[in-house]
Parts: sequence; C-alpha cells; structure tokens
Amino acid sequence: MRVIRFYYDKFINNSYYKRDGCEWVITYKGAGMEIITISPAYRTIQKITLLLSEVYSSRFNPFYYLGAITVFLLIVDTLSGIYLFFFYDVDPMKAHASVEKISATFLGNLMRGIHRYSSDGLIFFAVLHMIHMILTDRFRMFRWVAWVSGVSTLVIFFLIGLTGYLLVWDQRAQLTGILTAKFLTEVHIFGHALMSAFLGTDLKNLGGLFRILLFGHIAVTILLIFTLWIHVMRISRPRILPPKFLMVLTTAYLIVISLVFPAKSDPPADLGSVPFSMSLDWFYLTGYPLLKYLPPSAGWLILLGFFGLLIAFPWLVKGKRNPPAEIIEEKCEGCEQCFKDCPYEAIYMKTISEKEKKAVIIEDKCAGCGICVGSCNYGASSIPTLPIAEILERINSQKPEAVVFRCPFSGEVEGIEGMLSFKVPCTGAVNAVWMRDILKNCKAVVLITCDGPDCYFREGTLWTEERFSGVRRPRLLKNLQRGKILILEAPSTENVSPEVEDFINSIGEGEDLKEGPRFISHKKVHYITASLIFSIPFLTFHPLTTHKVNFYPEGKSLVVLSFKYRSLGVKKAQKVYSKLKHMQKIENITVERSPVEVILNVDGKRVHRKVHEPRGLRRDASIYVYEEFLFEPGIRRIELIVRETAFKERVKRYSFSGNLSRGSTLAISYKEGEGFFAIKN
Repeated sequence: MRVIRFYYDKFINNSYYKRDGCEWVITYKGAGMEIITISPAYRTIQKITLLLSEVYSSRFNPFYYLGAITVFLLIVDTLSGIYLFFFYDVDPMKAHASVEKISATFLGNLMRGIHRYSSDGLIFFAVLHMIHMILTDRFRMFRWVAWVSGVSTLVIFFLIGLTGYLLVWDQRAQLTGILTAKFLTEVHIFGHALMSAFLGTDLKNLGGLFRILLFGHIAVTILLIFTLWIHVMRISRPRILPPKFLMVLTTAYLIVISLVFPAKSDPPADLGSVPFSMSLDWFYLTGYPLLKYLPPSAGWLILLGFFGLLIAFPWLVKGKRNPPAEIIEEKCEGCEQCFKDCPYEAIYMKTISEKEKKAVIIEDKCAGCGICVGSCNYGASSIPTLPIAEILERINSQKPEAVVFRCPFSGEVEGIEGMLSFKVPCTGAVNAVWMRDILKNCKAVVLITCDGPDCYFREGTLWTEERFSGVRRPRLLKNLQRGKILILEAPSTENVSPEVEDFINSIGEGEDLKEGPRFISHKKVHYITASLIFSIPFLTFHPLTTHKVNFYPEGKSLVVLSFKYRSLGVKKAQKVYSKLKHMQKIENITVERSPVEVILNVDGKRVHRKVHEPRGLRRDASIYVYEEFLFEPGIRRIELIVRETAFKERVKRYSFSGNLSRGSTLAISYKEGEGFFAIKN
C-alpha cells in the first residue's frame, strides 16, 4: 500500500481545498466559511453519550431522547391530573381534605404520586434537554424557533407546577402563596390584595382565587399544546415519544417511587398563622429561598434577566453556518424525494404546470446539511461544501486504496496507508449513486456517521443506512460489489481506525463482496445495567421534594397586619340611572377615597408608620394592607392605629398585651362593623 500525502492547498472552481493531515476540508469560496465543526463542549458530551451507548446501544441512549422523554412525562402527568381532578374539591375550606381523601385510597395515592413525580421529571428532563442543546450547539440559526418556544414551554411548566402546589392548600401552598404574592407586589397592579388571600378572613377572595388557579392550571396545560407545536413545526418527523423500552422504564419507576415514597401534603393551611417553614420542591420552587435574602425588585431582575438571556441566547453566541443547498431547476424531475427527506422542511414543491413540479429551497430554514443532495437521483440538488465533480476528479487522479467520507461530528481515522478522506457536512449528503464511479478507482468506501439518533442534522445517519441498504431512494446500483462499502456509526471521540483498517484488509483477503454494505454500530443492549442507570434521576425526586426549608427565623415571633379597609369618599359625582326621564334616579357615587395612615407601636415605641393609597385608577377602591414584623419572643404590648388622612377624626385602634411565643404568629385583621381583631392568638 502507498501513503497519500498532500503538501499544498488548492482552489478548484468555487471551492477551496485545505489540507488537514491527510483529510481534505472543503471551504466554500463564495460564502467564505468552512463546514461547521465540533466544539470542545460537544466532544465532552460525546464522551458521556459514548459510554451510555455501550450500555443502551445508540437506539435507546437516553441522551438522544431527552425531549421525547419530557413529552412522555407530560402525557403521564396530564392523564394522572385528569383523574385527580374528578375527585378534587375547589372550595378552599375543603380542598386539603379532598386531597387527603384521594390519598386514602390505593389508586388515588398511586395517581397522586405519579402526578407529583412525573411533574418533577418534566423539569428534570426538560432542563437536561436544554443543557444538551446548548453544549451540542443546537439552539442557534435555523434552530432558533425551537429554542425560543422551548424556553417558553419551560416557563409554562413552572407556572403549572406552581398553581398545582397552591391547589393542595396545605402549609406549603400557603407559604408558597404568601412568598409569591410578596414577589408580585412589586408589580403595582397587584398591590397587597393578593397577599391578603393567603392570610386573613376574606374567604370570598380566597375562593375566587382558587377558581382562577384551577382554571389557570387547566388552561395553561392546554397552552402547552400550542407551544409544543411551535417547538417542532420547523422539524420534519419530530421524535415525539422515546423508544418503548424507555417508556416502560419511565412508567415502572414512577409507579415504584409513588408506592415506596407516597406524595404527602404538609399540615393544612391556617389563615390565622404564617408557616415558618415548608417542604421545598427544588424542581419548581428553586428560586424561592432567594426571597429570604433579596428584595422583590432584585428577584424580578434575576428572573427577567435569566429568562431574557435564555431567549436572546441564539443571537448572543456567534457561530458558523453551512451555506444553503441549491436546486438546479432544469435537472429537477419533481420526484419529491428531497422534499420528503429534508429534516427541517426547508424544501417545498413549486407547481410549474398542471403536470410539473420543481423543488425550491427555503434558505432561511436550510441547515446546509446536504441531505437533499444525497436524495436526488438526477443531480438536481447541490451544495457548495460538497463539490462532487472535483471530489471524483481527485479520487480518479489519486486512485487510493480506500475513500472515507465522514461528517465533522463522527469518529476520526488516522494512520492508514493509502486512504483518502473527505470531511462532508453530513454523510446523508453522500449519494448512493456516486458509488459506481468511486468504486472504479478504489478498493473500499467507508462512511463514518454520527452515533445513530445523535446525528447533528437529525436524520443523516438514518437516511444513509436506509439508502445504502436499499430501503430508501436513491438505492445502490445492483451490479456493484456492495461488500466494498462500510457504514460505521461512531462519535468524534471514538478512534475507528482499527475497524476501518480491518475492513480494508478483509477486502484484500478476497471475502465475498456480493452481499450488501456492512454496518457497524452500537447495537447490544445491557438491559439490567441500562435499567439501573436510568433509575438514578428518579431516585432524586423524593429527597428533592421533601427537603425542609425555613423562611422565617425559628427563634422569632411574627406579627402580621392583613386587612381590607374601605375609607370614606373625598370626592363624589352624580350618576343618573335609566334614560327615561320619568324613571331616572340620581345617586351620588364615590370617585375618590381617603388614604389611610397605619401606625404600629410595640412596647411604647413606634416601629412602623406608612400611608396606604386607595387602589384603582380613580383611587376609589378599597385599601389592602399586608405588613410583617419579626420580634423576639416574650410579653409584648402592641398598639395599632389606623387613621384616614382626609378625616382626622376617623381613627380606629387595636391593642394587644400578651406573650408572643417562639415561632408563633399574631395576625391582625379587620371587618366592617367589628373593627380590628386578632385572627388567632
């Protein structure tokens, strides 16, 4: 055998051939860009996925189905939620009892656990899917729609989980509601009205909120269908569900952890007391511990900054893009094979006449993978990064022992004598028809693809294997010695030189070459090991949803003002009812109310003084007040003074003298006609 070495770079027509060892990387002169190559982060991920492929095979590797697993968990979560909905009582006074009643039955307990843990799994696999997309550079350029809609879907997941936890109406729900309401008070349209629903005596307000939460929980779940449709609308044949093996494992683990670690509620909510701690679900309430240390304004800055950064991420990270493919219209026969094969729906069939259609490239959607080149029997599709005429000319002039086509994300071949290697945008761009001319001038052809479903362009590996095995058009010509062709699945971190060299040597030993092309991939599944590894994330769900977190110092006492106050009007206007003169009735209506001044004295010292304005654009609505104060436990004398600033004589007082114990809450509320009172002491 002889070694082929290249000592110069060369322009041929519109392309520039750059030597990379003994491999030729093609640069498109017109666009001034190379074929996109693998990043260090992507290579690191491939090291992990290669280990998993050794256990799961490339067919069942969970890393290749993170998005599909998320969708499957969403389906399980929705079905179990529908079951729970039939037995749930939306009345806040009965909600907790109805949840406990559901849990008292075997099926209800199982369904509640599945609903809880599938919800946690949603976040786990969705976030892992997002990280995987970032590290493998699948979020920019032609993929930006999928990325933005994916971030939106993640936000909806969090909203669904939050409303779901509130509907249980235990102490976790109450404290979550209070913390959320505090956070929302920074948006002035909410004010303190929302906070008073979670502590006080306004059951009507709380009941209305519960109905809104239940409606929102269902409506936002339906909204997911829309965002998921957007997420996949620019993708042909999206993988909606994972393989059956992974679905069976997912379902089995959800059932097991639901039975071993049943989903339990915290004690029922108490409208007269603020819970000092709760069982924190780190999947949905991740940012809530920050509210102990940061003001709401800082929380909003972090929240909007984080998700704003995620949405803008595709445009903040620069990168290369393959030039788009081109259609030579006079060669196109309208067979629609390229239209069917395109992974990103970047081709449509344009009607020329009643009997004639032509393929047209949508450049904004085109990923530059060249799969349409590999699907065309007539040479009507071309891509600058794969000038087949020049490649055939080079093979003809060099007459190598073997020709290797590999994509930038697949395994590398080094140190083999007499080998000529071409790096192409995707092995799916290599047309099976070309093998007739290539095999005239070499002994063997090797196509090194991505690791099965991990193809950077989604379907390049699949289409390559189907075309060369005769399942998909265009097929290998029948009179070829098909045994001279090897298709090898391998990530870039795997050195496949031994496999390629053994294949070349086997041809030299005169093996039967009439059989079809040879395929090498990770196909063996170690079911026991695979099942054990896949259980690891599910084992984290219980401890990460039952971790106790304190939001108030345990050694303190809490005094809370939570009330609705309707002050007197300072401006009135006449309103006429009925248009008929003999039926007209004139009434004075309040168009502006007096602000109120709230003063709190503790042990004879003033600790709080604040003026609260009426709500509404015309300042004519009731005033909602919510204030919290932490004190050392002990005997305290508390005096509350509420004064209407426009009517100095309108003053209401409340006094309390007694022991504030460690971890207790003194909640002071108000009712018209009764005045101020302690909800619970």
